[in-house]
Amino acid sequence: MRVALVTGANTGIGAAIVERLASDGFAIGYATHERDDDGAFDRLSQRTRAHWVVGDLADPAVPERLVRETVDRLGRVDVLVNNAGLSVAKPALELSADDFDSIFDVDVRAAFLIAQHAALAMRENDDGGVIVNITSIHEHVPRHGFALYSAAKAALGMLTRGLALELAGDRIRVNAVAPGLIATAANDEAEELASRVPLGRPGEPEEVAALVAFLCSDDARYVSGASYLIDGAVAQRPIPDAAG
Repeated sequence: MRVALVTGANTGIGAAIVERLASDGFAIGYATHERDDDGAFDRLSQRTRAHWVVGDLADPAVPERLVRETVDRLGRVDVLVNNAGLSVAKPALELSADDFDSIFDVDVRAAFLIAQHAALAMRENDDGGVIVNITSIHEHVPRHGFALYSAAKAALGMLTRGLALELAGDRIRVNAVAPGLIATAANDEAEELASRVPLGRPGEPEEVAALVAFLCSDDARYVSGASYLIDGAVAQRPIPDAAG
């Protein structure tokens, strides 16, 4: 059984990704910041093999431990989905050094470190592996009040391309998925901003999960180093405050 390690696995897009990959037959390394259970993990573990790994990704020691614990319990890692992230919404001139560190520590450094350790584990597989980084439309289009978040997602997008180039020889594919306005419990602006999306509605977490599942499948075996916008065409008509 192939194993997928998913960070930020218990909310929003991450929860949808976990559900889809479990349906596709993956065992799940279920990585969250804290062990705050609403029953989702128990329901997941009744459907597939699953192991819960917990840690604050702002701690540089945590990414390696999450990969190691997943391999120790589930036997291998075939897929990593770097979904966990955070943002700070402030005008650029009000942002602090602490804001910079908190965003880049999780959205860039942690994503790199866990990808690095996952890739080392994937080298042991006969068929390599897949890394999918969840960035944002703001990897491509800036948003007022989110200068650092946009910069971090752009950095993760370029990291995706660099890793794709360097890991190709190990048969490890690396891609990014860049969501726009997605209707999640944490996004209370989704319906309000829906009219600004050319397709006329927010996206659903399950739609993002479907794209991730494609990139993890053999149907995408020649796809690496790409960033896939899933935004209802917002990036084609940039609007500063109309994305996720």
